[in-house]
Amino acid sequence: MTTKSHLLSLMSRRETVRLMQVQGALREARDRHAEAEAISERLSQMLESRRAAAQGPVAAADLFRAHRLTLQIAEQAERSAQRAAELSAALGVAQAEMARQDHRTRLLQESAATALAAETEERIARAEAARPALRRG
Repeated sequence: MTTKSHLLSLMSRRETVRLMQVQGALREARDRHAEAEAISERLSQMLESRRAAAQGPVAAADLFRAHRLTLQIAEQAERSAQRAAELSAALGVAQAEMARQDHRTRLLQESAATALAAETEERIARAEAARPALRRG
């Protein structure tokens, strides 16, 4: 016979596994977000250094290549910034899911502990009721 506390304990364990999966997804989202922000920052720094490194007279072809490269870096920096923003939103969703799953797991753990305590008290009460009364006299 499966008791309520046993069933709740099993459900709690299942939710704990789900919680670990959500934690893994959150960790992965954090890593991707941090990587995207780092790339975006490096590209922005590269772009700034190229803009600051404007030199004196340069051949038209060299100027055109430098301008084209600067535009490509700027486009890539913008794409990286957009990716970082998207991953930031995904990170928020993952954090909310983590909080929800953590709450659910805790509730089940508390319910299992409460049910076990109630079952233990009930078992003790039945054992005491089944014990014959002591005779005095």
